[in-house]
Amino acid sequence: MTTEVPATMCVIGIGSNTPDRDERMAHALAWLSKAFDCAAISPVYETPEWSGRFPSYINAVAALSLYFDDTLEEVKYRLKQYEIKAGRTPSDSAAGLVPIDLDIVIWRGDVCRPVDYDRDYFRIGFDRIASRIVTQES
Repeated sequence: MTTEVPATMCVIGIGSNTPDRDERMAHALAWLSKAFDCAAISPVYETPEWSGRFPSYINAVAALSLYFDDTLEEVKYRLKQYEIKAGRTPSDSAAGLVPIDLDIVIWRGDVCRPVDYDRDYFRIGFDRIASRIVTQES
């Protein structure tokens, strides 16, 4: 599946559902703004956890400008390293508490996480920034 997102960008979903989620989100957004060229960042919003079994999340979506030689693996590695630095562990998902989650949903115009792409926790933020990023030159 493809989108109108330029091939010079990736779009990530950001979420947290721990008691200190506001602080974690603020830190993650600040880090993203320093570590990447952010073409657009949505406002932060709340959504229920998709299964209904765990606490609600706060979410945001960010479009990151890419360099010609950036690879999916490199960008994903940088995001996962931040998650670890921010305290995320492999047992977090099983426990239902996620300090911070940074997932690439669209890579260079291709939807690489179609389930996330269709869920409210991504769509709400993506719809808020889509008009700003699809009009940018690729």
